[in-house]
Amino acid sequence: MSVKIRERENPETNTVSWQADIHIMLIDGRKIRERSKVPGGMTRAAAQKWAQERERWLILHGHEQGEKKPEPPKMPTLAEFCPRFIDEYVVANRLKPSTIQNKHMIVRNYLVPVLGTRALDKITEVDVQRLKAAFAHQAVSSVNNMLTLLSTVLKTAMAWGVIGSMPKIVKLKKEPQRFAYYEDEAYDQLLTAARALDLRSLLVVLLGAEAGLRGGEIVALKLQHCDLRRGVIHVEENDWAGHVGTPKGNRTRQVVMTSRLRLALQELAATQRDPDLRVIMRDDGRPASKRVIDGWLYRAQQKAGLAKKGPHILRHTFCSRLALRGATPKAIKELAGHVHSSTTDRYLHLAPGALRTAIDLLDAPRHGPVTSTSAHY
Repeated sequence: MSVKIRERENPETNTVSWQADIHIMLIDGRKIRERSKVPGGMTRAAAQKWAQERERWLILHGHEQGEKKPEPPKMPTLAEFCPRFIDEYVVANRLKPSTIQNKHMIVRNYLVPVLGTRALDKITEVDVQRLKAAFAHQAVSSVNNMLTLLSTVLKTAMAWGVIGSMPKIVKLKKEPQRFAYYEDEAYDQLLTAARALDLRSLLVVLLGAEAGLRGGEIVALKLQHCDLRRGVIHVEENDWAGHVGTPKGNRTRQVVMTSRLRLALQELAATQRDPDLRVIMRDDGRPASKRVIDGWLYRAQQKAGLAKKGPHILRHTFCSRLALRGATPKAIKELAGHVHSSTTDRYLHLAPGALRTAIDLLDAPRHGPVTSTSAHY
């Protein structure tokens, strides 16, 4: 390393300036040479001191002309980017544990096996079609869940500046979703069988079919959530694999008890004094799990001579019975805690009264004169 100061005369202005010539060898082998004009008005000693300060600065910070331009970051593949997406988007946004596990499963079992080796900026519409074709045997809703997650991953990569564009992702068209529910006769059989087993089985059936609670909401329900004086259930918690959080869509709600449900909860409250305890408990006093509740429902179904179905059939029964009895779509949506109106719409075909009312409008007498335009029709 060396620092030299050279004097430079300007004959036109008859002035003297100083030039610093600095040579540096950095520890990583890079060489820096800089020739620069020393700020004017200095003596030789002051110019020397300025050049030495400049030398120290270059040793610490380097020089843009001597530095090798950094290579652009390597474009990650889908498999390489997904762990970052899970940690910095899914987990960071505090999605529900069930949602986190579901996204892990879709990434691991579907997206990575088909598109994992593709660089994010190389994923095209053709790749999207490959994904659809690879799982053509899966239900439409399952494939659409894959496509939705792939779209979210790529949109996140765009928002973070990893890629500049993404392919158009078109989901599959869904057919009208069919669901099973209990007609009145079958439901009465199930109630009779559950009541004959025990109060716990009866409450599982009533909470699902007469209050519309999801399986995890039944598991999490506590006595303190049941206002027996007013006859109202406050659905505020959901249990998924031991993780207690808010119900789906973070939508808490209130459901008015039917007389049968109210009597069953009053019977339970007479023997269970602690309001912080859950409504549905195991024989040993521990809280029940979703699997345990499924087992109690299966026992009641078997005793009633009905096919084995999961607890969601009770929720379908709740919404269907409301629709059949003329409840408005808004009332069904609020009572069931549906996030989207399209979920409620699945039950509206069961409400012939609403359709009949609409047709009756055509038979109603007209009010006011008939215009000449309308007379042609």
